[in-house]
Amino acid sequence: MSDDDEIERLLREIDGNLGGVTPAPKRGEVATPAQAGAPAERGRIGGALRTGVVAGAVCGVGVSVVTFLISWLPFDQSPMNAGGGAFVGAFLTGTVLSLRGKG
Repeated sequence: MSDDDEIERLLREIDGNLGGVTPAPKRGEVATPAQAGAPAERGRIGGALRTGVVAGAVCGVGVSVVTFLISWLPFDQSPMNAGGGAFVGAFLTGTVLSLRGKG
């Protein structure tokens, strides 16, 4: 196998992993249709909701912990309220931006 073939194979593999697309067939190969047992790709809305939930969870937990740690300051703020607000804000932002980016 020549170095060019190896480089092309590696580039196809990287494109397939990063781009979420099926790698292009090698020169002279016939592309085969997707197998029946292969998992379906995530839908546009499912991926956006997943991104929103992850962003919301990370921000909600982070803000809750920080608010709890500085709760000795004379603010009238509970860690649960702050964490809930951060979750809702990050969830909506992550979901909307993910939907806009995939359009």
